[in-house]
Amino acid sequence: MTEQTPELPELDPVLKQGANDRNVRAANKALARIYELGWEPLAPYPGSDTHWKVRCILGCQDGGANWEGVMFYSHMRRARRHAGCLPKNTQATAVEALAKAREGLKSVR
Repeated sequence: MTEQTPELPELDPVLKQGANDRNVRAANKALARIYELGWEPLAPYPGSDTHWKVRCILGCQDGGANWEGVMFYSHMRRARRHAGCLPKNTQATAVEALAKAREGLKSVR
């Protein structure tokens, strides 16, 4: 899955049925926030308090693997991490390095 354009976020089919401007704004805000925290979506945005299939891309699992599972977006607002994620003191550094790498990719495009 790739990052969606701010104008057209990918919405869960159930949410899309009655989608309005508020849903689109919420989805854009959620997508921006999870990318900021070192996550990526593996499914369309389902809404704030619905399980969302996501991947932590900080390489914090055995052998540098990325954790995959479900989280509530409402929990990610507080920068909550999954069990077994990087220790808090190294997590911020990893997220910062990821953000810099993304900015480098954007400038190449």
